[in-house]
Amino acid sequence: PSHDTVHDLEALTTALEFGAAREPDVILLNGDILDCYDISRFMKEQDRPSMVDEIGMGIEFLGLLREQFPKARIIYKLGNHEERMRNYILKNAPEFGNLAALEFHSLMQFDKFKIERVDRQIIKAGKLNILHGHEMGEAVFSPVNPARGFFLKAKANTLVGHYHQSSHHSEGDLNGGKVGVWSTGCLCNLSPEYRPYAFTKWKHGFAYITVHDDGTFVVENKEIIDGKVY
Repeated sequence: PSHDTVHDLEALTTALEFGAAREPDVILLNGDILDCYDISRFMKEQDRPSMVDEIGMGIEFLGLLREQFPKARIIYKLGNHEERMRNYILKNAPEFGNLAALEFHSLMQFDKFKIERVDRQIIKAGKLNILHGHEMGEAVFSPVNPARGFFLKAKANTLVGHYHQSSHHSEGDLNGGKVGVWSTGCLCNLSPEYRPYAFTKWKHGFAYITVHDDGTFVVENKEIIDGKVY
C-alpha cells in the first residue's frame, strides 16, 4: 500500500528504482494505492486533498509507472481503501451504481495505461496465493505478527499487504509439506495524523517474487530503511 495522498516519496522512489534494476515481467499494485480519504467513514481533517485531486494524483502515478515499465504486465488489485469509492456510490447515489464511467478502472484510466483490474479474487503466482489482506473478513489478530495471524486463517502459501508490516511465518506438517505466509511493508507515511506512532509497527517495504516453471516460488520480502533496500 502507498496511500497515494500520504505516500512516502523516498520509500516509493526506492521501490521503483529497485524494480527498474530487476526489470520485472509483472508489477502488482496490491491495493490501497489510493487512500480515498475524502469519502471514508472516519472523522476527517480539513486540509487533505479532495477525492478529485486524489484521483488525478493516482492517474499521474499510473502514467509514470507505465512510462518506467513499458513492457511489464501491470495488475491493480483493489484494496479496502479503493472499495470506499464503490461503497460511497452505493450508499449516497445508488442510482449511479451501474454507470460504467464511475467504475474505478474507468476513473483511473486503466485502459489507457494497459492495466488489469482484480477485485477480491486470489491472484496466483505459481503456488503462492496473493491477497490484499482484507478479503477474509475481520482484522487479523496475532500477538506475534500479521503473517502468523493470517496463516491461522489461510492455511496456505499466501502473501498479503494491508497491515503495513513486514513479517513472515512458516510451518511444516507431518508429511513434510511447508506453508509460508508473508506480509509486506508499505510505501506510505509511517506517522499519519490518525495514528502518529504507527512507525513502532509499520515498516516501509515491498516484495519481489520469483516464480519457477514448476510453480515453486521465492519471496524476497524487502524492507526499506533510510532509503536503502534490505
